[in-house]
This record gives sequence, C-alpha cells and structure tokens, in this order.
Amino acid sequence: MTRGGRTGFTLVELLVVIAIIALLAGMLLPALSGAQQRARATQCLNNLRQLSQATFLYCNDQMGRLPFAWYDDPDPKINSFYALLKPVLYGTGFDGYGDFGMGVFACPVRMNEPLVGPNPMRISYGMNAYNSISFPDPRTRKLSQASISSSTTVLLADIAFAYNHPPLRTLQGSQVGYKHQQRANVAFFDGHASAHALNRTNGIAMRF
Repeated sequence: MTRGGRTGFTLVELLVVIAIIALLAGMLLPALSGAQQRARATQCLNNLRQLSQATFLYCNDQMGRLPFAWYDDPDPKINSFYALLKPVLYGTGFDGYGDFGMGVFACPVRMNEPLVGPNPMRISYGMNAYNSISFPDPRTRKLSQASISSSTTVLLADIAFAYNHPPLRTLQGSQVGYKHQQRANVAFFDGHASAHALNRTNGIAMRF
C-alpha cells in the first residue's frame, strides 16, 4: 500500500503473513522434534557399542572374566561396572559421582529425566546382573560362557529412570528404560546394539 509516498503492509496483510508463518512452524516442529529424538537415540546406541567394546577389552585383560554389574558396597567409586570400564575408556579412575554423566556413560535422554529416590546420580545404563556367578557377588563368569547365545543375550541396556541402578535382572519396564520412542537401546554379547519395544523382547535373554 502506498500513502503519502510511503510503502507498507496493511494490518490484514501482516496478520495473514503471521498466520502463514505460524502454520509453517506448526508443520515443521514435529519433524524437527522427531529428528532430535532420532539423533539422541543414535548417540545412545553409539554409547552402548563403545561400552561393549570396552567390556571386551576389559575381559582380555582379566583372563576372560566379565566385569560385574554391581556388588553390595556403598562406595560408588568401586561398586559397579562404570568403575571397571572407565580406566579402559579414559585411562583414569571413576569418581563415583559426576562421571555418571560424562562421555559414553551418559544417555542424552537420561540426562533430562528426573531423579527418583535417594540416589543423587543419573545412571544411564545397566549391565547384565548375571555376569556375576551369584549376584551381587563380584565373582563373575567368563565371556566365553555367553558365546552360544551372544546375539540374543543382553550385555547392557538403557535404565528406567525410576530404577536408576546399574544391575539388570529383567527386561521389564521396572528396570529397563523404554525411552527412545517407546523403545530401549540394548547391547548384546556379540557387540551389536539395537532398539527394542517391550512387546518385542520375547527372544531376548538375560541369563546365560
């Protein structure tokens, strides 16, 4: 519109433009949100793959013995597989607190979930409790004992935020976190990792 030598938009035109922008934003936001969720799930899967490789390196240094998931000791600097794998991954000891949120130990979705109960640390991943000969005894089985069903036996998986504890004894939602679009990321004893919905876990084993 031109008035007195000036050009500009009428109020109606401005409202139409704003409405179009709002409509386009409404269409794009779900796509952007979905892409962000997929990126987080992919990062989580990569974390699990690296933790699996660190587990196998640990076994090589321990005459084939697996790391324990957790044993009954109040000191988080020593009582879980995080403490056993951090020297393999980073060459330093585990601090039992902030290290739960660093690098491959941290699922990006878990870092935004609430804390439940007295544990002040957000734990992202749990390890198969049956690595132990008699959980929570720290004596563990050998990696070779899982070889027969290595592609279907759980090594590591996402933790349910309300559980927030490193040993896994079940694939139920009480312990495993189905947080990536209703799927949990799971790493297996053959080194591969993939996403699984709760209703598609019938062929997956914990005990070996």
